Amino acid sequence: MNYAYKRVSTEKQDLRRQEEAFKGIAIDQEYCDKISGSKADRPQLNKLRLETQKGDNIYVESISRLGRNVDDLRQIVQEFKDKDITVHFIKEGFNTGDGNNMFKFMLTVLGAVAEMERELTVERIREGIATAKKYGTRSGRPIGRPPRRIPPAFKKYYQMWKSGEITATAFSRLLEVSRPTLYQYIRKHEVE
Repeated sequence: MNYAYKRVSTEKQDLRRQEEAFKGIAIDQEYCDKISGSKADRPQLNKLRLETQKGDNIYVESISRLGRNVDDLRQIVQEFKDKDITVHFIKEGFNTGDGNNMFKFMLTVLGAVAEMERELTVERIREGIATAKKYGTRSGRPIGRPPRRIPPAFKKYYQMWKSGEITATAFSRLLEVSRPTLYQYIRKHEVE
């Protein structure tokens, strides 16, 4: 049988991004966890571990979807390998059933890269939260960013636009902003 294992980190995340990777593969059954990879108990992965049998294939979108870290990843894959189950990593383009142990090298290297990327992401998130706390937040504004200021030339061109001398497209070009940004400026100006 062909199984698919999918995982996203939170309940709010969508599995559709992973759907694209499985196109063209005849999947008999799917197992999907909506839980952080750092959690030791992933119910659907545990179910997959119990239900797979010798000769089955497991397809995973990428290495980062299966293991929390390099050690965890290698342990999970070795468990399947010991049961004579082939694990296919679609994004990375290799599997564990090639008859050699090259997959161990690939898992170690690519798993370490995925683990490092995750650590960098967590670090950047912490830095962003610290910046947001430092500068405060505004409702509806991206966290940690100062509010946009209307350019000084806006009032001059606003009068020309209002009287029909220039179009909104020309107005936005003169201010060197996009039209959606221009309309934000107009709304803000008209409220003030």
